[in-house]
Amino acid sequence: MNTVFEKYKDIHKGDRVFLIANGPSLAYTNLDLIKDEISIAMNKVSLIYPKNELWRPTYYLYSSTNVNSPVWGQSWIDAVRSATVEEKTTSFISTQFKGAIDPENTIPRINWFSSMSENKPAPNGDILESCFSPNITERIDKSGTSMNLALQLSYHMNFKEIIVLGADLGFVADQGSTSDPNHFDKSYRADIAPHKVVKINNQMRNIHSLAYRRFLERDESVKFYNASLNTCLDVYPIIDYEKYILSDQLIFEQAKLKKAKEFWDFPHQYIVK
Repeated sequence: MNTVFEKYKDIHKGDRVFLIANGPSLAYTNLDLIKDEISIAMNKVSLIYPKNELWRPTYYLYSSTNVNSPVWGQSWIDAVRSATVEEKTTSFISTQFKGAIDPENTIPRINWFSSMSENKPAPNGDILESCFSPNITERIDKSGTSMNLALQLSYHMNFKEIIVLGADLGFVADQGSTSDPNHFDKSYRADIAPHKVVKINNQMRNIHSLAYRRFLERDESVKFYNASLNTCLDVYPIIDYEKYILSDQLIFEQAKLKKAKEFWDFPHQYIVK
């Protein structure tokens, strides 16, 4: 049982939340604009804190084997620890990584969860219905991306409006280089093998599609928006981020959505750059 999630059930019923992914567009996204908003972030997001002095996520999630890498594991451990010591942030991390992140219990702010499944996507990126758990106190599922954890946590907390940022997709092959093209910081370092690129892009898109369907099955009035500044994610309407925050205007960016959909028509063009 993931008892750490119990007290968060429906805690944000009717509220809106920003889910902060780690795509390249996050590098030029002004996160300080949402300093007073509820947000959920993940992975090496702390690398962007120096550019956004006012913003810190309300919640932080981590469940990646990157901390175990003999090459770049320490950089991941450092980034995770930097995120978890923030006073404004409540962290949730899988216990399987406790030995790497906090073996001596020096970070009391971390909430450790133990019941995490990982239903591996098929070679083409197809996922199972069980990849989205409606009851994360029993089981939360990763399915290859921490964003899936964030979507399930959002469901558990019962948000009414979900906005994603930095959810760019369009991953290309890069096996841990120090000029990472897939994330907001060139030093990020993650392993995306050439033969897995199509699978990874498809599974990411499918994770969002499944979550969207689950939310709508529970409440047809729930709203999802993609406010990423540059994105191939076409599951949700794409909106103008700054107008939405600064002027409370919901401006739909149809040209961006059209471009995003075109990616999926010809994904083979984006395998290697």
